[in-house]
Amino acid sequence: MPPSEAIATILRITRGNIRLIERLMMQVEHVLVANQTQIVTKDVVETAQQNLIIGAG
Repeated sequence: MPPSEAIATILRITRGNIRLIERLMMQVEHVLVANQTQIVTKDVVETAQQNLIIGAG
């Protein structure tokens, strides 16, 4: 998957809200560590969203 899909997913979820982006990215980091990977994908971002319960886009 191209990185643009992950970026688009982040923007869709957070609607550009800096605080939500910060919270989401912290959760993305936790998901990456848990899965022992370094690549941010759409699936990683969506998993992070589910863990935060910040709402659906």
